[in-house]
Amino acid sequence: MNRRGLRLVGAAAVAAAAALSTAPAALAHATLEETEPARGTTVKVQPKAIVFHFSERVEMNFSAVHVYDATGKIVDDGRAIHPGGKSSDVSIGLESKVPQGTYTATYRVISADGHPVSGGFVFSIGKAGAAPAQTVAELAGGSDVGSGTTIAFGVVRAVQYGAIALAIGALAFLLLPWAGGFRAVAGAAQEWQAASEAFLARSKLPFLIAVVAGTVSGVVGIVLQGQTAVGGSVLDAIDVTVVQGVVETHFGLIWGLRVLVWLGVGGVLWLAYRRDAVPVARPATLSAAALAVSRGFSSRPQLAMLIVLLGFLGISPALAGHANAQDPTAILLPSTSAHVIAMSVWIGGLAMLLFVLPKATRQLELPDRSRLLAAVLSRFSTIAGACVAVVLLSGIAQSFVYVRNLDNLLHTEYGQILLAKILLFVGLMALGGYNRQFSVPRLNKIAAGGESPGRAGVLLRRALRGEVLVVVAVLGVTGALAGFAPATAAEATSGPFAKTEMIGPAQIQLTVDPARVGTNLMHLYLLEPTTGVQWDKAKEVRVKLVQPDEQIELSVDARKGGPGHYIVDGAVFSTGGTWEVQVATRVSEFDEYAKTIEVPIR
Repeated sequence: MNRRGLRLVGAAAVAAAAALSTAPAALAHATLEETEPARGTTVKVQPKAIVFHFSERVEMNFSAVHVYDATGKIVDDGRAIHPGGKSSDVSIGLESKVPQGTYTATYRVISADGHPVSGGFVFSIGKAGAAPAQTVAELAGGSDVGSGTTIAFGVVRAVQYGAIALAIGALAFLLLPWAGGFRAVAGAAQEWQAASEAFLARSKLPFLIAVVAGTVSGVVGIVLQGQTAVGGSVLDAIDVTVVQGVVETHFGLIWGLRVLVWLGVGGVLWLAYRRDAVPVARPATLSAAALAVSRGFSSRPQLAMLIVLLGFLGISPALAGHANAQDPTAILLPSTSAHVIAMSVWIGGLAMLLFVLPKATRQLELPDRSRLLAAVLSRFSTIAGACVAVVLLSGIAQSFVYVRNLDNLLHTEYGQILLAKILLFVGLMALGGYNRQFSVPRLNKIAAGGESPGRAGVLLRRALRGEVLVVVAVLGVTGALAGFAPATAAEATSGPFAKTEMIGPAQIQLTVDPARVGTNLMHLYLLEPTTGVQWDKAKEVRVKLVQPDEQIELSVDARKGGPGHYIVDGAVFSTGGTWEVQVATRVSEFDEYAKTIEVPIR
């Protein structure tokens, strides 16, 4: 592959990552499945508590759960709990003897994967009363964060994933391709010792970068999570109480442990690389232990500790993300962990090949450079091939759970970002395949003939640079992807959708619950725009559901539930997309007002 081709690949990859990282994240990951009382119903007796049943566990830290009367006054007892200790349910009690009428129950809680979710529903006690002065969305408050925070969080995740990949991949490279390749070709000349010294000295750099990047991004991630949870500024999040609240959540616990683990990794590496513990592989004693990573790492307790710490970092994305929050966790947790670790071995190995190995080969005569380069590259190519297989199999398993069908892949934000990642990964595989099919055989032939790497070495470096550029893009897209709800979760996201418009001289409030494919409950309130009292002058109210793209048009019955209040019990939206709810109110034999409201249905 020529230089211009690599530049084009790199530019396209980075541009794709940049575009995707600025996309607005859909943060509603936990979904409201059921409520007590049921949404839109009228109960005869005041319930002891209002209960929200979610699709996955939710955190109570930073939660805001309330019940409002029609005027917007809070009528709950202020004690939101997990009833019966069930982490996927939230309940809140009511004040004693609230009057008959219509009420709005709202929630804002933290999903298990760290994202805030909010919503609510309307119900009545005794009989329906005045329409709520504010919509569910206005009372609940949005769960969205600013685009700056969203982009920053995506970058922080990408840096964290890159640090994990670099550390795991660097250690794997030291223990496998480097140790095996060096042992296979090293001679007794002094230059081989110099090559070993140079390699081990340069190998400190990727570890140092990984530890610093991992620690800093871990701390920043906790602060950004605090900002996301409280909905304030970064300064608001840099508060002991907020940070403590974040760390007490599952998300914060994993990210906090990451910071401690990164510090532990740094300590172990300092012990291994300290000045009096960095002997090198000497030609006279080319034992496997000495060649692996130096005497510092040949201390089994240190090496074991480093493997354990990096192992935790490898599984931490699964523990802190969707895999630990969405069923089936028995499939998602191991597949995500295997995906991260395999990708890390591949990515970190590429960095070692491009930025560390040349330091060693420069200490050797040209023919020996070819021998060492071919020996190490051949072993890494075999390992990379196994990693690709693991990444593909684990990726297929995750995609089936998170996306499930082609429509979700093409028409949801999560699916589109995942598709971009797949395309980038295919490009990465193509570059890796080029090295495996052309670079490795060419270098093996050159090494066998005792020749200089020459043009083959130049082409290899270009291909490796192209792979690293695509890797940067893959990490950027992965960081953005973690901020989006999986397509299957977004597909099940509960509403309600609420909107207020003018219809002739009156104001109309429309609520569609849960605003997804299937049967929905609709409430129509007609109000005086100045006083907010019910506008009860309509002789007849007719409602149509229209999907222009699919040419669907349905008339539905709107029964009167009270003054200016109309209910559609069985509003069936048969497909996703933007629907039109067409409302007509006849006030006399000659006067009729109409309004069309667009409703997004998932």
